[in-house]
Amino acid sequence: MACVLHAQEVLVPLNNGWRFQQVGKDRWYDAEVPGVVQTDLLRHGLIPDFYRGSNIDSVQWIENEDWEYRRTILVADTLLRHGHLDLVFKGLDTFAEVYLNDSLVGRANNMFRTWEWEVKDLLREGPNELRVIFRSPIREGAKLRDAYGIQLPHDNDPSGVSPYIRKAAYQFGWDFCPRLVTSGIWQGVELRGWSVGRIRQVVPTQFDHGNTVHLKVVVDSDGAVGELDSKCGTTVQLWEPDSERPAVLNCSGHLDGVTFRIKRPKRWDPRGSGEQPLYRVRTRLTCDDTVRSVHEMRIGIRTVEFDTTRDADGQAFAFKVNGKNVFMKGCNIVPPHMVPSLDADRKWVELVKHMCEAGMNMVRVWAGGIYPPDAFFDACDTAGILVWQDHMYAQLPPGSKSFMENAEQEAFQQQHRLLRHPSLAIWCGNNELDVAWKNWGWQERYHLHGADSISVANASTELFNARNGYLSPFFRSPLYTPTSPLSNWGNAEGLTRGDLHYWGVWHGDSAFSSFANNVGRFVSEYGFQSYPDSALLARYNPPSELYLGSPTMKRLQRSYKTDKPIIDAIKRELGVEPRTLGAFIRASQEVQARAYRMAIEAHLGARPRCMGTLFWQLNDCWPGPSWSLIDYEGHWKPGMYAVQRAYQQEH
Repeated sequence: MACVLHAQEVLVPLNNGWRFQQVGKDRWYDAEVPGVVQTDLLRHGLIPDFYRGSNIDSVQWIENEDWEYRRTILVADTLLRHGHLDLVFKGLDTFAEVYLNDSLVGRANNMFRTWEWEVKDLLREGPNELRVIFRSPIREGAKLRDAYGIQLPHDNDPSGVSPYIRKAAYQFGWDFCPRLVTSGIWQGVELRGWSVGRIRQVVPTQFDHGNTVHLKVVVDSDGAVGELDSKCGTTVQLWEPDSERPAVLNCSGHLDGVTFRIKRPKRWDPRGSGEQPLYRVRTRLTCDDTVRSVHEMRIGIRTVEFDTTRDADGQAFAFKVNGKNVFMKGCNIVPPHMVPSLDADRKWVELVKHMCEAGMNMVRVWAGGIYPPDAFFDACDTAGILVWQDHMYAQLPPGSKSFMENAEQEAFQQQHRLLRHPSLAIWCGNNELDVAWKNWGWQERYHLHGADSISVANASTELFNARNGYLSPFFRSPLYTPTSPLSNWGNAEGLTRGDLHYWGVWHGDSAFSSFANNVGRFVSEYGFQSYPDSALLARYNPPSELYLGSPTMKRLQRSYKTDKPIIDAIKRELGVEPRTLGAFIRASQEVQARAYRMAIEAHLGARPRCMGTLFWQLNDCWPGPSWSLIDYEGHWKPGMYAVQRAYQQEH
């Protein structure tokens, strides 16, 4: 282990040297961190490749077991000289107990939070043992459900426990992917040493005055900073885009922040509307003439507002960037893997590359997955892709105090991690929960009546309310909307106000021509399925199963609608009935391309009444049929080229 002079904050990575075992067994294996149990078991040949054939069914037992990870930390005397030593886990999936030298450091219960504990008193010079025990998410979720006393809707999850767990919902199975409920240290680990003071975060806020922008930078610090007798102070430097000389402003420990007056600001615009200049901000914390902590970030100068003007057709739903309404051309995305730690940064950044090539300027991050890594938002900043960021709620939440407090901490951490990014345009409370509760028959299906019904409705209001919910107080900037869509696709209101998820095509068995008659003010979901190419299917499935109607082909299709909408559309739109798998795949992709082309042309043709089109979905997390236009290995389907032509043409 290496560290530098103890006077300055140091970060010691702890990703290497881990081992793991199933609790109750006596065999240890090398582990990879970041990673999860399933990938560690696969690497050692203890389970089959769950992406291939029907192997996904044979690994479901893993979610019901407990697992332990451990490693040794060698601590030098120089590290112990720091006044504070913090153990930092950037992601624990999900129910974990952390021990250092047999002392319980803390417990985790949220996949989406960073967990930090002060451990200086527990560390000793030389070897130290760090252990993490992961409890079965299914058993822990069942305990939470039983304690809450109400069975919440769980259409995608036979175990019924996922609504009570702060964990990626798609892992419990969805209509585009199978079930794979992971456990593990899914993000990085580090030991942080610091003395006297350190920068926890830097919060930039912009005040736009036309030709001048006031940039206020508030430095949030730990330690003695800000106390009357403190000898600590902060220095904030700002570099204009393409400038090598910063402006310098000294703050001497003030907690109310420092303000830069930027004349003739270089504004950040979405892709296709202008350039994406980025300002560089460096903050240093100095105590007793010694630099203790340094923080750097890049920001963009821009404003994003909602245009909700009432008009003859109802009420607008448009994004106004730098004072101008911009038509949003984009997509929805899901996590690029069933295992979120696999190739995380690279896969997320590749999605941004695809968006740029297709002429997009917005992406919606769907609520059933995970919050993307910093690298994704950095790429969107550079590329000019605005981000509609859902909170990770694709199921109704329980209303317990512990759940709400957990949700509040998650919101606080994610907001402050991402608020600097000019690409972040809007936060959304959840995906489809309001329309689902009102229109999908959950009250009858799950016997939620009387007091139970009131309790479920109140929990959602308490969490997502736009003015005083647990999530909304943190969202000073950017925008916030409590749910998407604001009304169901089956009623007229959805066409006149708010954003619309139009699923008459596919879920409603409507013909493609219905896209033209169902154009909302902003269409944030719509789509049609196709199969990936036969070459990809052959890499993940037995050759003997590659024929129409085989058990494997039926297993790959996760939608309750089966292949019937595809078959009907091929007959209706192409006038053919494929007899071979290859012909069926090509025809499915052809009708999918036609569906997206017709929908986007209808949305573009309805401007300015309609001011956005975000198709479902850009990518896949496993090699099967879905609404995606890019398959699991990153290859474009014909529909992606149709979208590219529609988005890039001038209207």
